[in-house]
Amino acid sequence: MKTNFTLISIGITFVILIIFSSCLSLKPGSMLSGKKLYETFYIGENGTQYFIKPLTFVNDVDEKLEMDITFKYKNEIKDSAIVNVSLLGKDLIRDVDSIEILQDSCDIVLKDVKSLFSEKTKEVFNSRFSAKGLLYDVKKLFDCSEWNVIIYQNGGIKKYNAPKGTVNNIRKLKNEVFLLF
Repeated sequence: MKTNFTLISIGITFVILIIFSSCLSLKPGSMLSGKKLYETFYIGENGTQYFIKPLTFVNDVDEKLEMDITFKYKNEIKDSAIVNVSLLGKDLIRDVDSIEILQDSCDIVLKDVKSLFSEKTKEVFNSRFSAKGLLYDVKKLFDCSEWNVIIYQNGGIKKYNAPKGTVNNIRKLKNEVFLLF
């Protein structure tokens, strides 16, 4: 009888240790790193290239805008940044005149927007565009996390807002990438 009790207590202790150790290895949601939001690439004498993975913005008619940013940095801000946007919605968008990114302390207008491609998947068109902006201005955008994006096209405009998840991602990017500059 004593042997059964000892085996049962060892088994229960073992299960408790496994459960306890697995709980310790989890990160709480508020502590998640921003590392999944960007990638870095060492490019030799030119420093490091950063790729900010797509940030999602939404508008009132259930359309999305996804924005990614690529730039190089080495010791000082002296380069430009490439801002790519994908407009995801029910309409095909062939041309964009300009892209305006607004936040409290900074307003960037990207002109000379180039069309990269358009494709349709099921009922959604993906119209992809690219423009260059000053890296200094892009860095300044990250001082505030609540962005609005306005697309100007053929005399019309489309407004997109940052949902809560994107606002949180912008904060993480500021603290992990743009704080270094």
